[in-house]
Amino acid sequence: MGSQRAFKFRLRTLHRRLKLITAVLVVMQSIKPLWAQSPLILKQFQATKWEAPYDAWRAAHPAAKCRPFDGTGFGADEQWCYRCVESAGAENHEWSFYAFDVAAPVCRLGQLRAWQSGPAIGETQRAVEAALAARYGPSDSNNAVGEWSSGFWQDIQHFGDGQGEVYLYKRVQRGQPEAVELLARSRQLAAARAEDPKIEDLENQHRAPVRTRLDQRLIQDLGAAFSSLRALLGEDSDESRRAMRHETLQALLTAASTVTGDRKTELLLAADRVAALIPEGQVGDPAERQRSETMAGFPLHYAYSPLGGGWNYQHNLLRQVWREYPNTAWGGEAFLLLEWMGWDSSGACDAGSDQFRTVIANGEKFLADHLTSPYWLDVKLAQGMAYETWWSLSRARAGDDYVDAAKYRDGAEGAQRKAIGIYEQIEKVAPDRPEAAYSRRHLPRLKLGIDTAQRAFYCIYD
Repeated sequence: MGSQRAFKFRLRTLHRRLKLITAVLVVMQSIKPLWAQSPLILKQFQATKWEAPYDAWRAAHPAAKCRPFDGTGFGADEQWCYRCVESAGAENHEWSFYAFDVAAPVCRLGQLRAWQSGPAIGETQRAVEAALAARYGPSDSNNAVGEWSSGFWQDIQHFGDGQGEVYLYKRVQRGQPEAVELLARSRQLAAARAEDPKIEDLENQHRAPVRTRLDQRLIQDLGAAFSSLRALLGEDSDESRRAMRHETLQALLTAASTVTGDRKTELLLAADRVAALIPEGQVGDPAERQRSETMAGFPLHYAYSPLGGGWNYQHNLLRQVWREYPNTAWGGEAFLLLEWMGWDSSGACDAGSDQFRTVIANGEKFLADHLTSPYWLDVKLAQGMAYETWWSLSRARAGDDYVDAAKYRDGAEGAQRKAIGIYEQIEKVAPDRPEAAYSRRHLPRLKLGIDTAQRAFYCIYD
């Protein structure tokens, strides 16, 4: 009897367990469709392993189509090593890999773009937004000003924490299907992007027609006597000031003709800056390509640009300051302007494409002759960029419209080493300066031998 009761007890226990298992299976079956409906772009984001080395990631994604850097876009997010894409129906994914570590340069995953088109983008956007809000909290901003192609973004949400940032938005672009898109960046890429304004300002300081540090110094020194300088050199160009430019140029050169020494060189530099702002239109005979005029005893030279349809001032006042006063502070400023101009003031590449060779030669001589120059850092950076250009030209892809890579391969490896050495020196000597930020941005890919598409001091007239 006892054995019979024990058997019945075990049977009832087994029956209860079977009922429980059946109930669990029913629940699992009921929620399985919800799992299947989770947007793939969300799954890809959640599975992202930030800073994964490219080689390891590539081995795990054999179906992805990857290409090395082949662009010239400004900004950290466009200065990638490799970019890979995969598609699955209406879903598309793009991964970008970057090298920002100077000490141990490796291309690592730094950005994911994932987008979905089709009729379900509204549901997908809501599902992804809910998941992001659960992870990060509410969107902290819907402002995407300055993001590349953000003019096509709608319903923008932004999330972020110490590990990176995420944008979610609807992309509406003519000629393309509407899509919900997720753009995510790693902490390292976000930090690199934060240095973009510093690097952009550095390049503007050397190449901008107005509002540079030199312009501010000229305004401070000469503004009391020439009040129009503040409007001309301290603000963006305004065509309504054309008469003011001519009057100011005449006044500056008249004053320069009556003084000597530092005052004269400063006045000539200011006059050169103003003369470059005066558009000469169709004055003169284009067939002659060259023309000159004299103002207060100083000749001003112009060259005609067929593509621009106008006359370019040739900066002969600037060259005069460098030629006659090379060992003065203002002479150093003149050298620096000419160096960053590539020593070609024609505006039409009259000196040829390879300005970088002249920049290298003149920069080396200047530094040898001026060992304690306050412009050492600026000249060194120009040299580093020139050497980098030489190396990058040697790696131009076949069929490049402007570059024959074979012309630059002789000496290219040495140029690469020179660029690396100069950037390392700048980073060591002035780690907190914008020049060091620029150097840190370019060093890792140079060390890895990945093209940077540098084209500083390579002239294209097209």
